[in-house]
Amino acid sequence: MSKHRSVPTLTIGGFLGAGKTTLVNHLLRQADGRRIVVFVNDFGAINIDHALFDSVEEERIALSNGCVCGRLNVVLVRSLIEFCDKDRPDLFAIEASGVANPKALASTLQALEAAQQAHLQSRIYILDAAHFGALNYADTEDLIDHAAASDLIVINKSDLASQQRVAEIEHLLKRSAPRVAQKVTAQAVLSWSDAVETMPSGRTMRSFAGTKDVSHSKFKTLSFRDFPPLSCARLTALIDLLKETCLRAKGFLGREGADSGAVRLQLIGQQVELTPLYPEMVPTPCLVVIGHSNNLQSDHLS
Repeated sequence: MSKHRSVPTLTIGGFLGAGKTTLVNHLLRQADGRRIVVFVNDFGAINIDHALFDSVEEERIALSNGCVCGRLNVVLVRSLIEFCDKDRPDLFAIEASGVANPKALASTLQALEAAQQAHLQSRIYILDAAHFGALNYADTEDLIDHAAASDLIVINKSDLASQQRVAEIEHLLKRSAPRVAQKVTAQAVLSWSDAVETMPSGRTMRSFAGTKDVSHSKFKTLSFRDFPPLSCARLTALIDLLKETCLRAKGFLGREGADSGAVRLQLIGQQVELTPLYPEMVPTPCLVVIGHSNNLQSDHLS
């Protein structure tokens, strides 16, 4: 098999709520006839991120219950090879879980490159400018370390942070990762050229031998499904509780009363977004909550 038949592969990492899924959606809208296979890896029993993608024709595989590491790496490799064997796409895009160490993908991509099945095109790491270093989650140094292992750092949500704060983040990353390109975005709007076509050809992938994804022990996920519609008061109380106990929540909820109907819930820290859904778009009610292991208890939300 010649090298030109190897499928370029894009990886997208970033902490919870940074904008990974939104960025992938923007890239899908720029596909311009290219066939893209997207792998979505969510941290939770219910893969909410897979449902959050806009309705487009590209094929997807959702990898649930953990990050792209360990056992799931086997599933990922098998799926990639199956696509290569039957009808090679123009691009693979792998969206890692929000609590994943992107370096854990290195061995998988190196194996695929050696077999000339797929090759790394670009590694994108997305940071939330509005919450970077401010939330009480994993040490900010971990995020900087993950960002430094990428080819492009996307400083997202610049519209929700001051210009001074964005400039401080840019300066910090230039000192910590001087060889990594940066792009400042709002709502994760990134061009196809910046994401896929700017990496030099013939480059080799850096090795991260021995890298382990140990962040799972710091975080806990709770999943709920098939619950009845909530009154306005109960929905408000639930959101207040989520703000107190978790870092990230996402799902689909039903409302009763004057504002009856389904909504999509997105919560990042203290920021909440409720988006009404059209009746034909309503999925089964479900909710995934992610927080620190020592602060998130199922009886709080039951």
